Amino acid sequence: MINKWELDTTELIKQSAACARERLQEIALKEGDNLQKQFVILSSEIDRLRENENYFENDIDQLINKLQQLHHEIEHFPVELSIEEISHELIVVKPLTQSVCHTAAPCYFVDLLLTSQKPKVSIHLLPKAFGPMYPASDQLIAFSYKHQLHTLNIAKKSWKSLHGIKKATEVHWFSSFKQFLVLSCSGYDDKPNKLYLFNPYSDSAEEIWAKSADWTYGSPRNFKTLTCFKQHILIVADDRIEKWSPAYSDWYTNEEASARWSPPISCYPDGEIICIRMNDLYYAVLIETYDHQSRSLVFSFQLRSHGMSTLRCIEIDYDKSLDKLRLISLPNASGWLFLVRGENKNCCYVLDNDGKRYDQNTVLLSKVIDIGVQNNLIFLRKKVANSTNDVLEIYDWQK
Repeated sequence: MINKWELDTTELIKQSAACARERLQEIALKEGDNLQKQFVILSSEIDRLRENENYFENDIDQLINKLQQLHHEIEHFPVELSIEEISHELIVVKPLTQSVCHTAAPCYFVDLLLTSQKPKVSIHLLPKAFGPMYPASDQLIAFSYKHQLHTLNIAKKSWKSLHGIKKATEVHWFSSFKQFLVLSCSGYDDKPNKLYLFNPYSDSAEEIWAKSADWTYGSPRNFKTLTCFKQHILIVADDRIEKWSPAYSDWYTNEEASARWSPPISCYPDGEIICIRMNDLYYAVLIETYDHQSRSLVFSFQLRSHGMSTLRCIEIDYDKSLDKLRLISLPNASGWLFLVRGENKNCCYVLDNDGKRYDQNTVLLSKVIDIGVQNNLIFLRKKVANSTNDVLEIYDWQK
């Protein structure tokens, strides 16, 4: 028995080494192609500025930043090589004992908040606050429902109903302008093609148009998703990713104020970006592809550097027939929370930046139905037994 195990193990080690060499070569070629494309784009930009002889100090600063980012990505090759050390105790011979030890699994992330803290604020919500919640500040939170934003002043515990935007598909708070960015649908296909800046204080909405290089006047843009983080806005339109850092109200009219990534850097031709998020260190991209072999949709979570190089790619279990997925960037760039709710299935877990998954079982057991993040605060909306009112709890993030 031991001799057979020795022969089988030796063969498995040889096969594992061969596969590792092949995978390393694939990653090196792919990353080399990505860096070469970025270098070509940067070289073209430098040539264009040199030919036009019309550039400013800000242009030079942007080029220096891009060169430094490219240099960083060349020096820090995005691959992790981990070789498990073989112990001399791979085979252990000992008497058979009959003892069972049950150890409770440790809690992490939001589960840890629920098991170690009491909420700093707890408010019973009105029945009209049915829709998804969107924290706008430490003291203001909005609920989108039936073309209205019901806003709650947390300190005063007072409500105000504001008119929203019809057929809103996404709402994001942009702290730099103290306004909401709203994606909405205007056609019959329920696909977002309108982008608004919505001021909850003046109850006014302004349609904006983030122009691209191939934009044609009068033709609607095929928006997919967007997100806001600090002073940045990420927009996915068609198969491109655009990053804007607005400083003025007419930011979307200046094409030079944005960075853009097109396929295959943004997404492979057979894939579609359905969600994007950002923190201080990474981009998180959720991509939908069709697997012809299984004839089904496959969803993958990609963790990317700010230069848009893919660092990790993880297949996730997401059923598109469920209610809309909540993908949330947790404070301090500590991880990414997934919350999916459906009629017969609820799911909540966190992926850290190493791709390790932490199921949030306490979140589900606590009847949490929505989660929001603002600065270092976690907003949890919970169902209350035998009541039509939910409760809003606010926790300090201490990870």
